[in-house]
This record gives sequence, structure tokens and C-alpha cells, in this order.
Amino acid sequence: MAVNTSDNTSGNASAGVGKALNASTIPLIAIMTAVTTVVTMFVKIPTPTRGYLNLSDAMIFFASYAFGPWVGGIVGGLGPALGDLISGYPQWAIFTFVIDGVQAVIVGAAVRKFKALDIILWSVVAGVWKVFGYFIAGGILSGWGPALGEVPGNSIQAAVGLVIGIALFSAVRKAYPPLVRLGNLGVKAGE
Repeated sequence: MAVNTSDNTSGNASAGVGKALNASTIPLIAIMTAVTTVVTMFVKIPTPTRGYLNLSDAMIFFASYAFGPWVGGIVGGLGPALGDLISGYPQWAIFTFVIDGVQAVIVGAAVRKFKALDIILWSVVAGVWKVFGYFIAGGILSGWGPALGEVPGNSIQAAVGLVIGIALFSAVRKAYPPLVRLGNLGVKAGE
């Protein structure tokens, strides 16, 4: 599989999307979106605002580390949003698409080297964005009291997703060293 590994630091978002979306990445996006949808639906813990906690963050972080901001953003937005639609939470789907998609773009764009401090720092920033985004969405859908009550659960979901996402990415890149080239993480195979 031929993968373009040049780093797009010029700030031209459309060029970055164009490089990310090519004939070799579209099947990858489809498969990762399906896996993320299933993972989102596998563990569902109901919450006071008629939503649920799940393991989507693990796949959002993994996809962003492995495939960069644009593929990660598409997978991170679509997978959990489809999980909402299929699971009977359609009122959350558009919020999920935007909040989780932006979470993935934050991590994928900011993490350029696979260094623990970079990954943890930017993943925490993305997790804070997610908690804030779901607080606003929950406030709109169910009121500010129930939305505030979900902040601890959403924080735990983001933290667990971070740990699982890093562990999964580390294991996969060790088993399949070419993965480091797909995400432009500036590390050599075997590191």
C-alpha cells in the first residue's frame, strides 16, 4: 500500500484532506469507522441526560495517532455518531459527530512525534474539549443540572480511552512497524 508520508505543515487544510483521502485510505476509513461504531456500541453505560458512556475514545485516539488528523477526524466523528443512531440515541448524533470529530483532529494535528509527553498532553487537551462539548450538548438536550452530573463520567471515559488508545497504538505499531509512517509521527520502525 502506497502511503504519502509528507508532513503538511503549511496550514493548507484542503491539501491535508486531499492527501488523507485517496484510493488507499478510503477502505481504511470505512473499516476503522465500522470498528469504532461497534466499539462505541459494545459497552453502554446510561447517563442522566439520556445518553451513554462508552469506549469510543479508545478508537478515536488510536485512529488519530495512527492515521493523522483527517482520517482520525472522519473516523472519530462518523463511528460514534453512527453508534448513536443505531443504538437509539439520534438526538446525540450531530453533537457526537462534531465533538468527537474535533477531538480526533486536535490529537491528530498536534501529536507529530510519538513521545509520551506530547501524546498525553494533547490527548488531555482533546479530552477536555470533549467533556466541555458534551456538557454544552447535554445542557441543550436535557438541562444544565444533568449535564453537570455527566462531567465526571465523561472525564473518566476520556481518561480510559486515552490509556487504551495509547496501549493499542503501541501494540499495533510494534507488531506492524509500517504503521508509524501512516500517522506521520516522526519515529523509526522498532522505536
